[in-house]
Amino acid sequence: MAILQIIDQLDALVENSRRVPMSALRMIDYGQTKQAIERLRVNVPSSIMESERMLQERDRILEAAEAEATRIIEHAKRHANEILSNDSMVAAARQEAERIVIDAQQTAQVRRDEADRYAARVLDELAEKLRIISKQVDNGLDLLRQNLDLEGSEAAGDGRARR
Repeated sequence: MAILQIIDQLDALVENSRRVPMSALRMIDYGQTKQAIERLRVNVPSSIMESERMLQERDRILEAAEAEATRIIEHAKRHANEILSNDSMVAAARQEAERIVIDAQQTAQVRRDEADRYAARVLDELAEKLRIISKQVDNGLDLLRQNLDLEGSEAAGDGRARR
């Protein structure tokens, strides 16, 4: 029986009991009262134990919830740190990529400049050789023209003398 029902039975025993004339006292049935008190003794500990069990269960649920909340928070912190770490790694990789691109552009410019200087030097040498060859060709032509002029004038002089 539930404790409140036993208390209601005790209350009914008292209310239904006979009054002692000329006093506030009442006469109650000893056996029924003793039985109700005994049932209270039996039921109170089980109710208290059940209440304590409920309190323990509540505490266990609260502890589990707190542990779960702590685990979730720690997981979120680790995940956030991973994201930040990845962001840092991405930023570092971008910086390194930019540095590599700049170095490559500078190296390419140096190589272009070197190639341009080499080409200019080779063309200058070729132009000098062409000037020398051109001079030699001009000298050869001048010499041939002189020879042709001499032969032409000798041939003309021979023809006048023979006539």
